[in-house]
Amino acid sequence: MKAKKWLTMITLVITAVSLFIAVIIGKNSNCITYDIAMAIFGGAILGFIMSLIEYYVERQRAMEEFWLQATKILNELKKIKYLDVDAPINLIVDAMYEDDTNTLKEKFHFLNEEEKISVNAKKNLISWYEKNIPIPFDENTDVNMRLNRLYDSKMAGYKEVFLQCMNSYREASMVELGNFDNAYGNLDFIIANKYIRKKAYELIYDRLRKIVYQFQFEAYHFNLLEDGKGNFPVCILKVSKLNQEYFLQKEEKIQGYTNTLIFQNVFDDIEDSLEKFRCRTYRIKYVEPKKIPVSGKMVSKNNEK
Repeated sequence: MKAKKWLTMITLVITAVSLFIAVIIGKNSNCITYDIAMAIFGGAILGFIMSLIEYYVERQRAMEEFWLQATKILNELKKIKYLDVDAPINLIVDAMYEDDTNTLKEKFHFLNEEEKISVNAKKNLISWYEKNIPIPFDENTDVNMRLNRLYDSKMAGYKEVFLQCMNSYREASMVELGNFDNAYGNLDFIIANKYIRKKAYELIYDRLRKIVYQFQFEAYHFNLLEDGKGNFPVCILKVSKLNQEYFLQKEEKIQGYTNTLIFQNVFDDIEDSLEKFRCRTYRIKYVEPKKIPVSGKMVSKNNEK
């Protein structure tokens, strides 16, 4: 695209200069310089027209390639999974840290005969279950046993959810940026070059690259965990922080029901910028894309507390 741009500008300058010389000399001067200037003008204007056509063809091709590469990366990043757990993260992290500590103490015999394993975090999480999760029982139910089974089942489920989220960020961090870098570098316009490139850089290019680099940084800790060297509670906090940054929860009440919808707000903004870029490419009217939730759930009013 840069070559087409400069060829167009050079032929335009030669066209203008040769025409200016021809006008200054004048047709009636009977000077060979006039004939040479007109000959150069004729060739230059033909070259300018051809190079201008080639420039606009290459301009559209370069913008299409940038949009295509950006869309590919965005679609890969959007595959990250939403962290959906039914209890406060801090209670879950405390309970997992406590379980891991107790396991290590028992494995390496750090407990003396009088010392008991800690269950404070477990009790706090179970207490939260009692207050917030309906648990059916009757006079023959062993409530403590039921709660402990619920705790064990929930903890196993949480670990699976956390691992799935971590793996989704690890996979997203492997996105290749080479073609994307080349596509942005190839953008070079005759008109409003600085403005268009700046908008593409700030709203699309730089944001996608920073997200990939952020995922790569956090994936380092997830990879350590995969190799058996990481800290699971620490990784949970990192996933939770990423979840808060890249997912937005919205609630709407309809006829006694509360709909909770989950949106990828950051990616929705980038997708909106990409649509504006696409409209500029094809010179069509911009229509704001509809934001589609990636997850959601409905709760009846009777279940609300």
